[in-house]
Amino acid sequence: MSPLFELNSALSNDTVVYRTLDFFGAAKIIISNQLMFSRADTFDDKNEGVDRLLAQLQASQPNSGCGMGWHNNETARAQHERIKKSHYISCWSLNPESVAMWSLYSPDFCSVRLSTTISKLSVVVENLIDKYDLARLTEANLNQQVAVSVEGRISPVVYVSLSDICQRIARRRKAYNRLADRYDRKHLPMPYLTDIDPKYLLRQQQRLVPGLGTTCGLKDQSFKHEAEVRLTVRLGEEKCEPWVLDKRALLDPNHQYHSILKGDLRAWRFVSTLSLPEREFVTCPANLIDTVAIDPRCPTHKADFMRLWFKEHNIPVVESNCFGYIPDSFDVYPEW
Repeated sequence: MSPLFELNSALSNDTVVYRTLDFFGAAKIIISNQLMFSRADTFDDKNEGVDRLLAQLQASQPNSGCGMGWHNNETARAQHERIKKSHYISCWSLNPESVAMWSLYSPDFCSVRLSTTISKLSVVVENLIDKYDLARLTEANLNQQVAVSVEGRISPVVYVSLSDICQRIARRRKAYNRLADRYDRKHLPMPYLTDIDPKYLLRQQQRLVPGLGTTCGLKDQSFKHEAEVRLTVRLGEEKCEPWVLDKRALLDPNHQYHSILKGDLRAWRFVSTLSLPEREFVTCPANLIDTVAIDPRCPTHKADFMRLWFKEHNIPVVESNCFGYIPDSFDVYPEW
């Protein structure tokens, strides 16, 4: 297993997840044994990856001499675009039955819902990490801009009110600015961490907004119906110099500095100059799909065709309980 891969503790290898997509997309996965990952900047939600900006804004301090690479609306937008272009994502759901998901992803009533397990999806994330692995670089790449995998994970999305978080962080940052101004007027330096009451630091830690520990893992609560689990691989970009090639040795688990590899790679810059494909089709296990459900609203002749197709490819078809009429399922009745 790659040292760059992380599985969120809320999930296990046996956790079942689901994805609703059109029949042809499902057939493509089954026939080609490939799963599509999309760059975050291709998603409809323009706030994908904004958690990184919020985390940086929360961590920033006035007069610290340590910037975050952006300082106004224009540079914030540029940084946000780099963040999104650096992340490949595949979206799944913990919710097996959802009228909202069928309505969103089956507008023609002909989509299907796939199920699989986290253990099988972990293999796919590993394969995408390997595709951009640091080990693939050679002396032929010297002096070129290169992209490598810097982290991969599977984790549930955290749903929050993004507007509330922005307001909370803005209020706190403005309070820091006022405090820094008071010290400036008195020609005094801001206190060092060693000079601050530990209880105050603890309170500050408790006030931190939850969910900002990862990137592309936070969404507005208006998307909560998705109950999303994300497969995410982040790429970093640097100029390939001798020190980059030297890092390849750290991939060896027996290397004395193997443990620092993850931290070193996460310090790589977001992709800015390289043109990466909007989508990556990644090899997946031949048995990736455990079951499939057909939209209950699907016309009978189309549903029959899909059932036969999946049967021919040894994929069990199960029934969805959405949109059903409960009295039709009664098999006991009261006396007249």
